[in-house]
Amino acid sequence: MSNTAAIAKEAAAEPTPELVAHSVALPTGKVKVSPMGMEVNEKLTFDEWISLAPHIGSALRSMAFVVGDWLIYGEDEFSAQLELDIKVEGEDPNVPRPAKRVTRERYDTAHASTGIDLATLKTYAHVSRRVPLSLRNNLLSWEHHKAVAKLKEADLTRWLDTAKDGDKHGAISARRLRASITAGRVLSPEEMVIPPSEQGISNHVPSINRLAAWWNQTGGPDWLASRTHEQLSAILRDFEPVVQILSAIRDQRDRIPHTPTLL
Repeated sequence: MSNTAAIAKEAAAEPTPELVAHSVALPTGKVKVSPMGMEVNEKLTFDEWISLAPHIGSALRSMAFVVGDWLIYGEDEFSAQLELDIKVEGEDPNVPRPAKRVTRERYDTAHASTGIDLATLKTYAHVSRRVPLSLRNNLLSWEHHKAVAKLKEADLTRWLDTAKDGDKHGAISARRLRASITAGRVLSPEEMVIPPSEQGISNHVPSINRLAAWWNQTGGPDWLASRTHEQLSAILRDFEPVVQILSAIRDQRDRIPHTPTLL
């Protein structure tokens, strides 16, 4: 098989307390970590208290990748066995199929046992598969890696290096990285401030993320394949405002001369 948080509010989907607790190896016996939180059993010195920070941060950053890597291993190793339940056209019924070691029920139960919702699991798996271990940077958060997961490998690596190195303004947060990728160049912190003329205007990204989550939860193409002609027509009517928005954006973009920019 080929093939964490600079700003807390950027954590779109955090690992469960159980996973974090089980992954935290603390350098002092004065503290106990459980799925419900951290219990201080003896008074800590300032140095002992601050020494916990990197261990807690490291566990939180790593778990999204750990879950994602676990998921894609299961996909690569066991998904073919699940497909043995599907009848193949032209298959000789007299020829016995290979023995199936993993049932669909057991596979789905494994996902459910993480305590993480399906949409979040799919996000973890997507980032882990798109950004394999060899391309990850332990100086950056999981949100940084999520921001580049949609890019081609060369661009992905270039943007991760850019985020790692920072610029004259300092470290590049995951939020600034996402906006910079969209802009095609590294934006300054000043450019990240919403102009007064646009204050009060809702950001489109949360709505798009909710739409993407809906699509993932339905099963995407597999779900569409089970819809009738009338149902698909109704869905298309529902999505007409989205089509109009995309058309208006493309029309405006095409009116503006494009000048490639370098990092």
